[in-house]
Amino acid sequence: MAHARALSFRARAGEARATLRERRGRKSSIVARGTTCGKVEKMNAEELEIAMANRETPMVIDFYATWCGPCVLMSAELEKVQERLGDAVRCVKVDTDEETELATQLQIQGLPTLVFVSPDQSKPALRTEGMLPAETVISVIENELS
Repeated sequence: MAHARALSFRARAGEARATLRERRGRKSSIVARGTTCGKVEKMNAEELEIAMANRETPMVIDFYATWCGPCVLMSAELEKVQERLGDAVRCVKVDTDEETELATQLQIQGLPTLVFVSPDQSKPALRTEGMLPAETVISVIENELS
């Protein structure tokens, strides 16, 4: 995939989690419970950390903002992906305006930014910026994350 590139997502996410725990003075013992937006779950940084640690299926993480037009379109495409693939994939979204520290640490600059994470922790995450049709997202999941 031309726009996708390997990302040291786990390292940067680990730094963000450590900073968040330090700043908030809490351990990460929260139960992942993301807010559901249709079939796609909205998560904060701590919920994302738990979901990443406990993943058994491919994950697609959508970093978005509510004011972003392409993000709204991407959200609809991810709903289609989740509907078509069901439990074979977990699509989640993170609002970059609410999770500014995480977005900064992961260097999220263009919106929407999608991060594709394999259940195989030895595989690097893939990252792309911009709107993708559901068919392309499904193709990446099936060909790159399985």
